[in-house]
Amino acid sequence: MSNSIPFNLDPPGTYLYTGQMATKGFKLTRFGLSLRDPANRERFLKDEAAYMREAGLNEEEIRLVLARDWTGLIEAGGHLQAMLKVAATVGQNLWHIGAHNAGMEVEELMRICPRTVSALPEGEK
Repeated sequence: MSNSIPFNLDPPGTYLYTGQMATKGFKLTRFGLSLRDPANRERFLKDEAAYMREAGLNEEEIRLVLARDWTGLIEAGGHLQAMLKVAATVGQNLWHIGAHNAGMEVEELMRICPRTVSALPEGEK
């Protein structure tokens, strides 16, 4: 199969989560996954910086989280699924992460990526 458009895996295209990235972002990922626990979410929201320092994050990683710099967090090695835990804890979601990565507002991304739900029972959308 021939494709006339080259598939670009280089940033800012797609970030490959390699073993090197996993090692680099181990503490970020561990921190994000710790927010699965409601008590940890509560502690984090009470004092974000203190919680992140306890988790072993460095000052740059803390800055990225506080800035909600989703692209920077992924570039720093944070696994997307773990960063989604952080986003959810602060009231954001995958749309926010995607919009940040694309350099646009959430509403713009949602407008250009219309979605339909077809698995709901009749009459529910």
